[in-house]
Amino acid sequence: MATKRTNRGKDLLDLLVGLGIVALVLFISSFVRVRADLTSEQRYTLTPATKELVGKLDDVVFVKVYLHGELPADLKRLEQATRELLDEMRVLNPDLLQYEFVDPSASPDEKTRVEVYRALTAQGLQYSSIRVKEKGGQRELIVFPGAVLSYKGKTQVLQLLKTQLRQPDADMVNRSINNLEYEVSSAIRQVVSTLKPRIAFLEGHGELAAPLVQDIANVLGEQYTVSRVRIDDRIDALSDKVEGGRYRANKYEALVVAKPDSAFSDRDLYVIDQFLLNGGKVLWCVDAMNAHLDSLRQNQFSIATPYDLRLSDLLFAYGVRINTDIVLDKQCAPIELYTTPYGNQRKLERFPFPYEPIVIPRSAHPIVNNIDPVHLRFPSSIDTVGTDSARTTVLLTSSPYTWVLKNPARISLGIVDNPPPFDRSTTPDLPLAVLCEGVFRSAFTDKLPKQFTDDPQVGFREWSRRTAMVVVSDGDAIANRVDPQKGMYYPLGYDRYAGTKVYGNRELFVNALNYLLDDQGLISIRSRAITLRTLDTAKVEDERSRWQAINLVVPVLLSVALGAGLHLARRRRYAHVNAA
Repeated sequence: MATKRTNRGKDLLDLLVGLGIVALVLFISSFVRVRADLTSEQRYTLTPATKELVGKLDDVVFVKVYLHGELPADLKRLEQATRELLDEMRVLNPDLLQYEFVDPSASPDEKTRVEVYRALTAQGLQYSSIRVKEKGGQRELIVFPGAVLSYKGKTQVLQLLKTQLRQPDADMVNRSINNLEYEVSSAIRQVVSTLKPRIAFLEGHGELAAPLVQDIANVLGEQYTVSRVRIDDRIDALSDKVEGGRYRANKYEALVVAKPDSAFSDRDLYVIDQFLLNGGKVLWCVDAMNAHLDSLRQNQFSIATPYDLRLSDLLFAYGVRINTDIVLDKQCAPIELYTTPYGNQRKLERFPFPYEPIVIPRSAHPIVNNIDPVHLRFPSSIDTVGTDSARTTVLLTSSPYTWVLKNPARISLGIVDNPPPFDRSTTPDLPLAVLCEGVFRSAFTDKLPKQFTDDPQVGFREWSRRTAMVVVSDGDAIANRVDPQKGMYYPLGYDRYAGTKVYGNRELFVNALNYLLDDQGLISIRSRAITLRTLDTAKVEDERSRWQAINLVVPVLLSVALGAGLHLARRRRYAHVNAA
């Protein structure tokens, strides 16, 4: 009897000691935070750029997220990913980064909900109208997949789901989740930033009008100060002479030259040359040939000849030559054409259109890494010229199935019926976009009078500071589609046949300017890739019953087996004690 009491006392003491150890561990763990990211793509690990951004906050950034409440499964996943990201950020600076999730449709009163919707729309948030299936039919659900950031009285709108043109699907949500850290970090940068780099779109040489670059200008305007500028032979159009300084100081950090169609004067070329050599960055989107789809639709064929832009010597001096040819690619966008009438009706059909390559980025460079395919129209090939002080990186190339039309190029809609023999192509993987960076020599070296170059007010520079430029051999690559009748423009990368944004043109140019302007943090964040592992719907349907049975029966059997094992072990233990 005494032995039994002793064993009970010992068991009770062991229990109390165990509980005490657990309580002590929990108490200590409340002060020690241990985090481990076991995902293959390091989904829950922030980039160094994000850590630096959040760690340097000097006041509270409050994020109010409106993606909350009754949501479809895909958007619920986006909500969860947003919450997890904000939690990770708060670990770095819990006092100065705060957030709240709000359901804009929480009120049971319809009038109140409508007022909330109007207020959010007035702030700049976009909503999605989603049809949800129910037993009795369908109902419309209004969701606001976005957030508003507040900082020192300033606000910044953040759209978590960028595309609002159709009902969200798994791929769209996956892209949004993949870019989530970039979007949130970019929004924080914008709301806390006091000075923004300046970008100018060049005018005066037939460049794309403002409505045709409205989308990229608006997107860049979230990070930079965007304006338009004309040179008009003025030496001070892009730079100013600083008192006491040897060289001129640029008025802008970057210049965008978007599809010029007329010749540059010598003075304009000189001003651009000195802008680049004084540390300015240049994004060139240049057509070498005057090929147009509109003339094809009217005449069925046309002859494309080179533009006389007078840019060849300038670009050649920096290590680039845009060839006077047109690159055709088997990997291309479709075109809709009317076919032979059947009876009294003409039939509209889609055909592959090799004049409009769809370029899948294959380079690992941050500018093109992890972006969607880029849509080009009548691009030309690019040759790179080696220089000792600068290096060239090819960003985009055609596919292995490429055909080149030399100058003068006959362009015909008949190509849809008689495509080139792409399988016999001898010119695969032609460069279509390149990055040049390093130190450049002026294209006007030894071409100007000495009295001009020695003039202190001119501030001529023969060798550049370290700088960079991007050259894309297609001016239309940066142009968004415009509907003049509706008075609206479409997102850059929009495909009218798909009815949504499909291509990565916008991301290409945003990344290019981020890189040129040394926003390496934004580039490193955007380059991340998070894999969405979706379930096989057909397999789930076929094996539903089996897995339901396993999930119900196996835990019960394991519990019974474990309980029986513990019971037998306990009986053997006490049987041995009693026998002793």
